[in-house]
Amino acid sequence: MAKVIAVFGATGQQGGGVVTALLKNKNFEVRAVTRNAKSDKAKALEKQGANIVEGNLDNPKSLASVLSGCHGVFGMTNFDLLDADKEIQQGKNLVDGCKAAGVKHLIFSGAHDIKGGVGKPCAFSDSKVDIANYMFASGVPSTNVRYLFFAENFIGGFGGGFKGLVQKDDKGTFVIAIPMEGKPMDYIVVSGAGNAIAAIFASPEAYIGKSIGISGDHITVQEIADIFSKHLAPKTFKAGEVTAEQFSKSGQPGAEHYGAMFEYFQSGQADIHLELTKQLDPTTMRFEDWVKANKDALNAIYQ
Repeated sequence: MAKVIAVFGATGQQGGGVVTALLKNKNFEVRAVTRNAKSDKAKALEKQGANIVEGNLDNPKSLASVLSGCHGVFGMTNFDLLDADKEIQQGKNLVDGCKAAGVKHLIFSGAHDIKGGVGKPCAFSDSKVDIANYMFASGVPSTNVRYLFFAENFIGGFGGGFKGLVQKDDKGTFVIAIPMEGKPMDYIVVSGAGNAIAAIFASPEAYIGKSIGISGDHITVQEIADIFSKHLAPKTFKAGEVTAEQFSKSGQPGAEHYGAMFEYFQSGQADIHLELTKQLDPTTMRFEDWVKANKDALNAIYQ
């Protein structure tokens, strides 16, 4: 009999990728959790073969029926810069619901301990670290999977996307003002990252109790600029010179938190599993392959 896996955030980028990957494995039956089962995205998942159910992490009572009979759960929570406690409560509701339902494997979309690494608050990370700690202490068999920067952030996401961090200078060159200061950073193509999650569900004994940072590539901002220049020619790109400290003081919403994040990733403390990600999913895309596959969308954005 197929094992039922509930996927929260099923109509989003992360959850949708997990649903798609799990549906490829006949050993799994996918229960796609959404707040609105009548949405176009929910209907599209239903056509793929997922069972659509409504559930809300803000409402613990709604979770009992959603989680009943589930072998596994992929969980993610919604960050609110103005109310981090709300996200923490969502995570606790999820963990408590999984414990009550006897779930055998919870995979949580977590984050790195940035505050613990650089001593500066990073609200969207701090809340997920609190949730992961609660999860591991709960006794629910769990894995904490940390997604890195989404390649798709160059098209959208990240509070408006990296598009806001890529601006033309007076010479017509696109300057990528991501403050990594020459240090490499990790990327994952989130639409395909669900394959690694499905592989973890397929071999739980190797990953329960662990935190894993999944990544498809480890490259500098200048290397990114070179890739863009190569494939989006005649447009040209280059890395900016902004520092993490300058970014923190830029006045953008949440700038100090993102600045702390970039400082943390510059420090090399992040526990990234590039090779493990490739073992879990040999089809994991390198950044350049993703750019080649998305040239039209990128050209439409960077004008």
